[in-house]
Amino acid sequence: MQKSFACYFIIAIAAVLALSFTACQKENHETSAYMLSVEEISEINENFCSTIIEHDYNDHSNGSVDDRGSGLKGKFWPAGQVLRVRFQNGSTALQNKVFNYFATWGNSANVTIQKVTSGNAEIRVRFGTIGHNSYVGTDNLSIAQSVQTMNLQLTDNSNEESIRRAALHEFGHALGLNHEHQNPYASIPWDKPKVYAYYSSTQGWSQQMVDAQVINNLGWGPAQHTSLDVQSIMAYSIPASLTTNGFSIPWNTQLSDLDKEFIGKMYSGTRITVRHAANINGNITIYLNGVTTTLYKNETIKVPAKTSGNTLQIWECPSGCVWSSFYPSYGTKYKIVSATNNPNDLKLVQD
Repeated sequence: MQKSFACYFIIAIAAVLALSFTACQKENHETSAYMLSVEEISEINENFCSTIIEHDYNDHSNGSVDDRGSGLKGKFWPAGQVLRVRFQNGSTALQNKVFNYFATWGNSANVTIQKVTSGNAEIRVRFGTIGHNSYVGTDNLSIAQSVQTMNLQLTDNSNEESIRRAALHEFGHALGLNHEHQNPYASIPWDKPKVYAYYSSTQGWSQQMVDAQVINNLGWGPAQHTSLDVQSIMAYSIPASLTTNGFSIPWNTQLSDLDKEFIGKMYSGTRITVRHAANINGNITIYLNGVTTTLYKNETIKVPAKTSGNTLQIWECPSGCVWSSFYPSYGTKYKIVSATNNPNDLKLVQD
């Protein structure tokens, strides 16, 4: 069976997500003229989210930046990781509310989330007035312990829905997730002039910023992702008036079923390493346990795998047809190689 270098193969594996630093606030209002009231803009700013890659963070000395699974590769924590959370300010009541929502992710992800009051912590939270923002995944490790890695624009007077939404969304970033509307599978029919006007009115953003934070998706190379999940806690709210066909996404306030499924795969205890060692120069796009990943030549990435007994389960398509050298012995390291007589005939072997 031959496969092109860009073929999909389903190996019961999951995928990885982003790493950048992110910030959040809300845009759940529609208006044809985009002349919003002070109250409307205030509500939008309470929930809006934008992303800044780590190297752009250097201009933010206060530790803040703008912000299913989709995200940049290599940013998830190891399975079984203990993530310590230390709050730098805020009342005990507010801290406990937020932490309890953080801990909700631990019901699906193989991580332990602990609240600490002193010492080092992977996640350091500050309540402030600069929006909701967080570093993504293991990027948190590069930030000095004296600096917050997450900011939440919440107070004791914030309503429960706002607290839940912000806490779940930002801790999703801390676990390695990026914004769902930037999923490479997302083909949102933006009405660009309206989008530019909307974000100029509500956020004061330039067209370049809107392109980077709203319109452009992550692209196939940097991301591991599923199909678009419009119910994801990581999704932007998209008013129907900002798209050409009325497409919209609601302002989600709960983890979706796919959020839980995806993060569970990404933190599975049975993970393998896959390396692009095929005799072709192009990228290989692979479909692993419901997650799409594009590997560059010689790139190695760690992904969770599904096993059956002492073998690794591999399928080439959802209908169940098997890939070359199906059911290899289960190990921890694999590589994609080319058949001797045909570089585009690919198979997975232990590395």
